[in-house]
Amino acid sequence: MYNTEVKHMKGSSIFLPQMPKSLLISITAIMAALIAVLTISFQIAVPATQGYFNLGEVGVYISALLFGPVIGGLAGGIGSMTADLATGYVIYAPGTLVIKGMEGFLVGYLSFAFRDRLAPKPLRYLGMGLGIGLAICLAVIGVLRFSGEIEFIGGPEVPWWLIPFFLPSWVWFILAGVLGSMTVFITVRYEPKAAWNVFAMLLGGIVMISGYFLYELMIFGTAAIAELPVNFMQVIIGIMVALPITERLLPTLKNLGWIS
Repeated sequence: MYNTEVKHMKGSSIFLPQMPKSLLISITAIMAALIAVLTISFQIAVPATQGYFNLGEVGVYISALLFGPVIGGLAGGIGSMTADLATGYVIYAPGTLVIKGMEGFLVGYLSFAFRDRLAPKPLRYLGMGLGIGLAICLAVIGVLRFSGEIEFIGGPEVPWWLIPFFLPSWVWFILAGVLGSMTVFITVRYEPKAAWNVFAMLLGGIVMISGYFLYELMIFGTAAIAELPVNFMQVIIGIMVALPITERLLPTLKNLGWIS
């Protein structure tokens, strides 16, 4: 067991867990690989911007919430950029490195710096509002943008796999109800502090959405608007999936002494 007790030194408990450098490097590499796999394994193309919907946000948020801003930023940027390069989206790779890196860093910093400073009661209200709000957004965007004929695709030019199928709109109402209820339960009844993590992920997601919009605006012009709902959907699903995973793993990491 490693001694990772919080030391009141500048940046010691916020930016990096107190563990050997070899372990920090290993964890960063593992989380970057996880993010790359999540990004590559599930893609829905956006022809207007040569971009794609993916599940990479789940890995970025898990990395940041479990291990802080430095590992979250490095794993988020490197892992996501690797996925772009591996699937042929080379045009996005430089922007992805910076944008996803900023996203992971911000989520990790906000979580580690402020999660334990807020009172439970307002956090419960925050969690309830965010859970319901995200569920509504998931249902609306899912019905309007991701219903009907859907294609999973692995690259912008030569797809390595392609599975067209029909997705009925009612699926999104069920998914929104399940994920929304789970988010509200976790933040209101199970662990109110988790509401702050939801807020941190949402702010990090806004940075990601804004960063890609500006990046695509410079390259594709007004076509960048087409990817706004896609990226917002990535954020919503990323938050709702990463939340229960991190809340389940946080006690384990604390027991190991890896985080305080």
